[in-house]
Amino acid sequence: MRTRGLRLEQAMLGLMLLLALCWNLAEAREVKSVQLRDTATGTRAEIALDSRAEFRVIPLSNPDRLVLDVLDTGLSPKVRVPASSGIVKAVRTGTPEPGITRIVFDLAAPVAVIGPNLEWREGQAVLVLQWPGDGKPVATETPAPPIAPNPAPPKPDPAPPSNSPADILAAKSTPDAMPTVKQGSGTVATGVPTRVATGEPVRTEIAKQPVAAPPAPAEANPVQSTQDVARNAKLRQLVIAIDAGHGGQDTGAIGASGTREKDITLQVARELAKQVNAMPGMKAYLTRDADFFIPLDQRYKKARAAKADVFVSIHADAFTNPQANGSSVFVLSQRGASSQAARWLANQENAADLVGGVKLKDKSDTLASVLLDLSQSATQRASEAIAKDVLGGLARIGKTHKRDIERANFVVLRSPDVPSMLVETAFISNPDEERRLKDPAYQRQLARAVLDGIDRYFSRLPPPGTWYAAKRSGSLGSSDGSADAAP
Repeated sequence: MRTRGLRLEQAMLGLMLLLALCWNLAEAREVKSVQLRDTATGTRAEIALDSRAEFRVIPLSNPDRLVLDVLDTGLSPKVRVPASSGIVKAVRTGTPEPGITRIVFDLAAPVAVIGPNLEWREGQAVLVLQWPGDGKPVATETPAPPIAPNPAPPKPDPAPPSNSPADILAAKSTPDAMPTVKQGSGTVATGVPTRVATGEPVRTEIAKQPVAAPPAPAEANPVQSTQDVARNAKLRQLVIAIDAGHGGQDTGAIGASGTREKDITLQVARELAKQVNAMPGMKAYLTRDADFFIPLDQRYKKARAAKADVFVSIHADAFTNPQANGSSVFVLSQRGASSQAARWLANQENAADLVGGVKLKDKSDTLASVLLDLSQSATQRASEAIAKDVLGGLARIGKTHKRDIERANFVVLRSPDVPSMLVETAFISNPDEERRLKDPAYQRQLARAVLDGIDRYFSRLPPPGTWYAAKRSGSLGSSDGSADAAP
């Protein structure tokens, strides 16, 4: 009897092991693909999984690498290692331990990664990592006209050109005065590369044929353009961080005809970035350049990493009453919303973090609250001043929802050291405004109105060492080559 019981126990144990093996084979997780691409905001890696999995990230230096371990997951034999792109010099895969898939990204510079963020696409989990860095150029250099041997220096224009947003864009659209936008390469002051960071101001020059003139005396200094003076002074460009609201699985509000807020905000953000990059002394930084989700607290953190001078979050308003209309500009309110509508809207926007699977962090810690209050006081004043100028720009192209800026506790506005605002371009819940929001011409007007407000503020209160400061001090207008930086 004892022998028969032992054999039965062994048979049962073998059956259980076989069932466990079959279960593991049926439930085995795999890395399905590894993709790498260079985007307008940096280098983006996407690791597709067949189900949710735990992972860990290990940054390494000397040389610079980022190690991603996906736990309890194998590597599909169909995975092909992508070629180098952007900041990533090479990608390697391996299995340091049974059941762990390791993906190593060899980096060209010590750039901090954003993520991984987990997204769901058609029943498939995707781990997304992004390194802020130099992306595809936003403008190409127009060939200069042929230069005759020993050309004489061109005569200076009798009146300096206007640098307002409207005049800059008008000059770009004139066939016989096409600007040549020259873009260099480099990093921002922190060492964190950005898509358009050049280390020198964007030079927008009107290409002209050489003008015949008597040769200048040898001792005379050549006439310099304002862009040449700015370059020689190594003036810092203003970084305008532009955040397209929502994205990915978070569609935002949906209009009566099915227009999705996430699509409108991306279109307006791209247009605003295009116009910013056409302005001398400015460069744009997009927090997202495609349809993907970014947790709310990561949006302003990306702007801080890019050393932004101002953060603008683009949205399309919505309300229960379809008759509500007009543009609005919000700044952060520490004491809650300034109106019932603003409070309702803030709750809707903040709830987006739950869509991405990220819980909002608790802000009730006393010490953190005190430190935040201290660090945000000056930032808050600057935010309100810029927001008023932007609201004024919007008022010049259409109706505003209220005459004054509004205040609400939006997560994206909580940066302690970057002036921030949230622009509600129009009410997507209003059928008439929904139609206008889909019009590219109206999107250009919205972008120009926002840029006009930003330009007005920095022309009035330019940060030291910038193109705007040099312009205000008059050093850009000198013809003797001097370009003393503003104090």
